[in-house]
Formats: sequence, C-alpha cells, structure tokens
Amino acid sequence: MVVPVSHPLQRYSVSGYQETDLPTGAVAWSANLLRHGQGFGLVTDHGDGRPCEWAFTDEGYGREFLAAAAGLHPGAGDPGGVLVDQLLTIRQLNALDQVAYCLEGDAFEERGEHRLADPGRTFLQVRRDLAEQHPGQNPRIWDKNASAMVPVTSPPG
Repeated sequence: MVVPVSHPLQRYSVSGYQETDLPTGAVAWSANLLRHGQGFGLVTDHGDGRPCEWAFTDEGYGREFLAAAAGLHPGAGDPGGVLVDQLLTIRQLNALDQVAYCLEGDAFEERGEHRLADPGRTFLQVRRDLAEQHPGQNPRIWDKNASAMVPVTSPPG
C-alpha cells in the first residue's frame, strides 16, 4: 500500500546519517531531518538510553514533526525517535542493491533485522523463492515502491 503524499512517511526523510561506536558497546548516531527534501533540523541519539535530542532550525516544522510522530506512535516513550528509526530504515533499505526480506521471528519492527537475497536476484525471483521455500514462516519482502516490508502470499502467476 502506497501512503498518501500527506502522510508523514512521505513528507519527512533523513540524510547525513552518522554513527559512532561507544566504549560501552552502544552506538550513538545523528541524522539531518528533511521536510519535502529541505532541512529543518538535526536528531541525535547519544546511545545512553535517553530519548533523542532535537535541534530544529525551523521550530514550526519541528513541532509539526513531533506532533506527526506522536500521532503515528501514540504509545511510544519517544515517538519522534521511533519515526526517525522508520525513516532511517526506509532510506537504508531503499538504497540497497540487493533485495531485503524477513521471516517470522526476525525482529524487523523492533530492531530492523532483515536478511539479504543473493546479489543479482530480482524482487520477483526472491518473492517466488520465498513463497515456495518458506510458506509457513510468514515471509515478507522489502518493496521499494511501497517503502515497506510486504507479505509474500503466493508465487506470482
């Protein structure tokens, strides 16, 4: 399902993602926030378990972003951080040269865990293989057109 242009996943994106491994084993990261391709702030996760830190160059867009995040993830302790995680996942998986997929038990929603098909395999080839080889494991495949993991129901006819 393609989300409408007014949806936050269409309106917002990230760029300039950088991460740093910390001595504790955690990872600190930061990314630029974009609204319709124009920068409006920076998000930083210091890797210490606290909510993300926000530095908005446009406070109005910053409030809009955080309100949109709260609407999408009302039960989350840090809804803005959850939305940024989604945006990072979309950017990273859409940029892959290989087809990404996940099976039941992979923690895709929780931690972004996914698998990669062999290089050179097309979306349709991987979809067919997943349907034939893993029907009982609820396979899902990354659809770049939908920017989402979509269910694999049966081999394409």
